[in-house]
Amino acid sequence: MSLLISKLAAPQLPSGLVVRSRLVDRLEAGTSGRLTLVSAGAGWGKTILVAGWATTRSAALPVAWLSLDSFDNDPVLFWSYLVAAVHGSGEAPGGGLGSLMIRPPVGQDVVRRIILELSQLRRPLALVLDDFGEIHNPEVLNGITEMLRHPLPLHLVIVTRSDPSLHLHRLRVDGALAEVRAKDLAFTEAESGELLVRSGVDLPTALSSRILDRTDGWAAGLRLAAMFAATTTQIDRIEEFTGTDAGVAEYLFDEVLAALPAERRRFLLRTSTADRICADLADLLTDRSGSQGELESLVQSNAFVVALGTDHRWFRYHPLLVDLLRHRLLLDEPDLAPELHRRAARWFAGRGEAIEAVRHAVRAQDWQLVGELMVNGAAMRALSAERQAFAALLAEIPAVELYSSAELRASAAIACFIAHDYAGFSNHVAHARGMLNERGEESRRSLELFLCVTDLVLSRVQGSVPDLIVAARQLLRRLSDPELARLPAAPTYEAPALSNLGVGLVWSAHTDQAEQALRESMGLATATRTDLTMVNSLGYLALIEWERGDVQAAHDVAAQALEIIEQRGWTEHAQAIVVYLVLARIELERNHSETAQIFIHAGLAAERNDPDRTPYPALRATEARLWLAAGKVNRAENLMVSLGSELKDRAIAPLVGRWVALVQAEVDLARGRQDAAVSRLRSLLAVPAAADDAIAQAPGGSAGLDEVRLCLARAEQALGNLTVAEDILSPLRDQCPNAIIKARAWLVTALLADSQREDHRALAAIDQALSIAEPEDIRRPFVALGNGRPEALLRHRLQLWDGAEPAARRFADALLEDIGSADRIAAVPTPLDEPLTDREHIVLSHLATLETNDEIAAELFVSVNTVKAHARGVYRKLAVHSRREAVRRARELGLI
Repeated sequence: MSLLISKLAAPQLPSGLVVRSRLVDRLEAGTSGRLTLVSAGAGWGKTILVAGWATTRSAALPVAWLSLDSFDNDPVLFWSYLVAAVHGSGEAPGGGLGSLMIRPPVGQDVVRRIILELSQLRRPLALVLDDFGEIHNPEVLNGITEMLRHPLPLHLVIVTRSDPSLHLHRLRVDGALAEVRAKDLAFTEAESGELLVRSGVDLPTALSSRILDRTDGWAAGLRLAAMFAATTTQIDRIEEFTGTDAGVAEYLFDEVLAALPAERRRFLLRTSTADRICADLADLLTDRSGSQGELESLVQSNAFVVALGTDHRWFRYHPLLVDLLRHRLLLDEPDLAPELHRRAARWFAGRGEAIEAVRHAVRAQDWQLVGELMVNGAAMRALSAERQAFAALLAEIPAVELYSSAELRASAAIACFIAHDYAGFSNHVAHARGMLNERGEESRRSLELFLCVTDLVLSRVQGSVPDLIVAARQLLRRLSDPELARLPAAPTYEAPALSNLGVGLVWSAHTDQAEQALRESMGLATATRTDLTMVNSLGYLALIEWERGDVQAAHDVAAQALEIIEQRGWTEHAQAIVVYLVLARIELERNHSETAQIFIHAGLAAERNDPDRTPYPALRATEARLWLAAGKVNRAENLMVSLGSELKDRAIAPLVGRWVALVQAEVDLARGRQDAAVSRLRSLLAVPAAADDAIAQAPGGSAGLDEVRLCLARAEQALGNLTVAEDILSPLRDQCPNAIIKARAWLVTALLADSQREDHRALAAIDQALSIAEPEDIRRPFVALGNGRPEALLRHRLQLWDGAEPAARRFADALLEDIGSADRIAAVPTPLDEPLTDREHIVLSHLATLETNDEIAAELFVSVNTVKAHARGVYRKLAVHSRREAVRRARELGLI
C-alpha cells in the first residue's frame, strides 16, 4: 500500500523554487488538447515544473499523478496503477472504474473497458505520467495510443527523457499535442539570476551570464554551479566551473552516459573534440559510417545533443557534457585526442573553414600544421574580419616555434600585421623569404604565393599606390599559372588581388580600368565568402559612381556596403573608410551637414586601423569643405594648413592630391585670394597660364579635372575675367556627363549673367541648374555659392513661374527653405581642439557600455589605473566631468 501511495503522489517541491509563469501558462494552455509532452534530458526540471503546475493550478481541472519505473512495463501493473490514480482523484463515478480488476492477459478488450470508464468521468481530469520513458512494452504503448485516439475528458501529461512511440505526428497534425522541450525548459537570464540568488549566490551580471552560457540554462547545471559558488572563496573562481567539476561529472555520468551503450559512449568521446559536428566529420573521427542516424538518435533521446538549424546537418553537444567528454578522452586515450584534432583541422581546411581548421591544429599543438594551414588558405581570412579570432589562436604558438620554419615565420608575420606591428611583419616576411632556398620546388609554391601577397600588403602599409598596382598585377599573373591556381590558397587570393588593383587604379584616377577589376573581385568575393573584400570593392565602386556624378547610384552602392558593415559590426575596419567618405560627400552635396559630419567622424575613427592612410587627406578635405559651406572659413583654412603640414613629406595618390588642391583653392576663393586660387588651379591642370583654349577643352580629355575647371571659372569670374570664365563654362554645361559639375556650371553661368544684368539668360540658366540638380537632390551649390545671389534668383524665378507645379519648382521651394533656415551646418558639433588618442578612443567606446573600470581593464589587458588615466584624458578633451556627460558629448560629436 505504501508503494502505491508513493507512486500516486506528486513529488515535494524544493524550497527556493523559482516559479516560471511562462511555462506554467504553457502547461495550462495545453490542457485544451489530448496530450502534453514534457520531453527533455536529465536535470532539466521537468518533474518539478509539472508538479508546481499541478499544485498551483485552478480547481477547474483536478490533477492525478502516477510515477512510473521500469517494473511498470508489465501491462497488469501499469493499467492497475493508472486506474488507481484516476479513481483516487475522486472524479470517477462509483462502481465502474473503482471495481475494475486488471488480470492477465491484458488484451484490447480490457483497454477498451478502461477507455469506456474514463469517458464517464464526472468532469475533465489531468493525469500526469511521470518518467514515462521507462515504459517500453509495446502492449502498454499501443494501449495509450488507442486511448489518445478518443476524445476523453482525460488530458494526459507525459513527462519523459525521450519521446515515446505514441504516433505523436498524428496528434501534432490534429492540433491535439502540446510540447515542452529542453529549449523551452532552459532558464532565461532573469530566471537564472533568481535561481542563483535563491540559492544564496549573488554574482555580478557578467559572471551570472557566463554561468548561464556554460550551462545552456540547464536547471541541474545551474544548481550545481550555485553549490560550486556557495562560499566566498569559490565565487572568485566561478570561471573554473566546468563539466569536469566533481558534482557535474558525477551527475552527467550517472544520468546521461551510464545508460548509453559502450559504442555510443565511444562515439560521443571521439566526436566531442569538435565544437560542432556533422555526419561526415563524425564518420572521419570515429572511423565508421552512419553517423547521421547516430546524431539524430542522440537528439531524439535528449542526450544533451542539439541540432543546429532545421536541416539537421550540424549538431553540438551541451558545453558541460563537452568538458566531461574531452576530459575522459584525455584520461582514457591521451594519444588519440591530438590525432582527432589533426583530422578535424584538415577536414575543415578542405571545406574552406579556416578559423576552425587552425583552431583544431592549435588544440593538437601541431605547430607546423598551424603554419601550413595559414599559408595554404587561412592567411587572407586572418587579414579579414576574423583577425582577432586568429590573433588569439596564433598567440598560443610558443615563441620559440615561430622561428622553426618558413610557414611559422609567415604565421608570425600575420600576427604582427593584426597587431599593427608593421616592422615586425616586414621582418618575419624577410626571414620567411630567406628560408625559401632550403625548400624543394613543390613545397615552395604555396610559400611563394603567400609572399607575393605580402608584397601587396607591404605596398598598402607603405601607402605606395604605384607599388600597390604592381604587386596586385604580379599576384594576378601568378594566379593565372595553372600550377599555382590549383593550390588551396589560390581561390582566396584572387578576389583581394583584384580589389586592391581596383583601389590602386581609383587613387591613380584610372576609374574605368578600376571598375572592371572591382566588379570581377565582387563576383569572386561572393563565391569565396570574403565579405570584407566585398565591402572594400563596393566602397570604391561607389567612389567611381561619385566621380562620374551619378549621386543616386553612388548612394545606393555605398548604402549596400554600409548595411553589411553595420550587420557585421565592421564599423571601424579600414575597408569601411571609403564607404564613409562617399556617404559624407553625398550628404554634404545634399546639404545634410550633420549627417555628413557623422560619416566624416566615422571615417576618421576607422582610419586608426588603416596602415597606409591614403583616404585620410580626402576625409579631412571633405571636412574642410563642410566648414566652407557653413561659412566657417577660418576653421576650414586652419584644417587645410594643418593637413598640408602632415602631407609635406608624404607621397599622395593623384586623385587625393587633386581633391586636396581643389579644396585649398576653394579656401583661397573664400578668403578673396583669387589670384592664388587661379595659380593653384592652373598648376593642377598642368597647362600654361595663357592657354585658355586648352583649359576650356571639352571634358573627358583628362578624366576628373572638370571640377577643377569649374572652380577655375569661378575664380576667373571673381577676377572680372568674364570671357575666360564663359569659355571654361561652355563645354562643362554642354558636354560634361557629371550631373554635379553640370548643375554647378549652369548655376555659375546664372550668377555670371546676373552680374551682367542679363536677367533672361540668368533665369534660363537657373532653370537648367534646377532641372539637372533636382533628380540627384544636389543642394549645396545653391546654398553655399554666390553670397546670397542664388536666393534672389530663385525667388525671382518663382515669381515668374506659372500655375504649374513641376518638380523643379518644388525643388526650388525646398532650396529656399534650406537657405532660409541656414546655419544648419553651423550647428554641427565643434570637433575637438585636441583629438583623442587611439587608446582614449578605445576607452571611450567602453565607457558607453555598462562595463566597470575593472572589466574594461581586463578586456584591454591594462591596469585599472591606466583605464582611469585614459578616462581623465577623455573628460578633459571633451570638457566634461562625468562618464555620462562624456558619452553624451561623444555621441553628439559622432565619436561613438
